[in-house]
Amino acid sequence: MRHNVAMPKIAASSVAEHRAQIEEKLLDAAEALLRAGLPLTAGKVTKDAGIARNSIYRYVESIDDLRGMVVARYLPQWADAVEQATSAVADPGDRVVAWVRANLEEAAETGHGWLMQMAQQPGPSRVTSAVADQAHAVLRRSVIEAWFGVIEDQELAKLHIALTRGLLQSAFIQLDRGFPPEKLIPAVTEATRALVQAAARS
Repeated sequence: MRHNVAMPKIAASSVAEHRAQIEEKLLDAAEALLRAGLPLTAGKVTKDAGIARNSIYRYVESIDDLRGMVVARYLPQWADAVEQATSAVADPGDRVVAWVRANLEEAAETGHGWLMQMAQQPGPSRVTSAVADQAHAVLRRSVIEAWFGVIEDQELAKLHIALTRGLLQSAFIQLDRGFPPEKLIPAVTEATRALVQAAARS
């Protein structure tokens, strides 16, 4: 005697569309937790996404992969904005300033200062590490080239690159704490310009 086995119902027109919908829910849940600075756990993510806990690994290999996928959601647009803001600036010192301003404007507009900080903390996951490497490239490429154009001494140039990135990271933290962008961006931009001018005189 044959028994009909009921297949699981999906709320989509195809399996591929169903998978995409579940992945979107998982990413939304993970992003909400990361934005709030809360631990990213399989239990919490699946509960917030409305799926069974044991089904999460059908969509991601690890929780850290999910973290990397959240970063990857926004990184291309961020990179494009920074690239557009800096590529047309000829003077290397002005390019350093433009790089800082562009990153701050993107963070203020999208509310993703937390995202770039997270992207610079790669974990053991292949996905997150790959995305973090890309984030590093976005944050470093233009500013490295610009500072090497301002300062001939490579050691001093590397120092000023580190100082500039540290200034930007501090600004991200302040944005995430609610400091008004209309006050922060001009102040940090001017601080960067002062750093460039002092370096150029030395």
